[in-house]
Amino acid sequence: MWLIYKEIIKTTKVKVPIFLLLTSPLSAWAADINIVTETWPPNVYVNEAGVISGPLTEKVLKVMARAKLSYSLNMYPWPRAYNYALSDENVLIYPIFKTRARERLFHFICPLSKKVDLFFVKLAARKDIKVSNLSDAKKYRIGLIREDYDHSLLLQHGFEDGKQLDANTDDISTLRKLIKGRIDLMMQSRSSIYENLAAEGLDKSMVELVYKFEDQHLAENCIALSKNTPDGLVGKIRQAMDEFNRTTPLIDINE
Repeated sequence: MWLIYKEIIKTTKVKVPIFLLLTSPLSAWAADINIVTETWPPNVYVNEAGVISGPLTEKVLKVMARAKLSYSLNMYPWPRAYNYALSDENVLIYPIFKTRARERLFHFICPLSKKVDLFFVKLAARKDIKVSNLSDAKKYRIGLIREDYDHSLLLQHGFEDGKQLDANTDDISTLRKLIKGRIDLMMQSRSSIYENLAAEGLDKSMVELVYKFEDQHLAENCIALSKNTPDGLVGKIRQAMDEFNRTTPLIDINE
């Protein structure tokens, strides 16, 4: 089942969203913008009421309200969300890191948050694993999400699929492989790895953050619109985001 939100804004006031559960694709109804995302707790997640939530979601929806645009909101595994944004028109994807390779593929609107600290994570019990730099990490098997920013970042630094890299559809699958010893490391932010451990009923003491990526290697965390989205819609959302960022402190998801 896809979780889909619909909000029609008729005045300058923000209306209460109408929540719908549908089993149809993005084109189920004529929204101005189809928003797609992935689960990335605690920043993007489905709450107890079955609603896509989290600080990044809240910001995106406030930006859409400011832009006075209707929207649908769908959560998918990252590869599917990314492919929708690549191939369909009027699609907004978040969060997405702005890399050189992606700049020609999307209309980026930045920043969505402060830069995200990324780490190599290992099991605390694995005393044999030592990582002081990226070259050290090439000795190990590393789990990450297929086609995600982490994936492209390591490919750029000479890591190879099927050799060092083990690509999965989501973070929980990767974490379970780490716990079972099927991989040696995974890439993750501090808040997300601790949230995922809690979701599995595990204590954060099980893992150790062994290497923090240097800031110059990290891209901005943004929203992006599919390339064939009309300039008028892109402009409305860009203006709304710029206005929001001028009046509201950037979200720090590293805290």
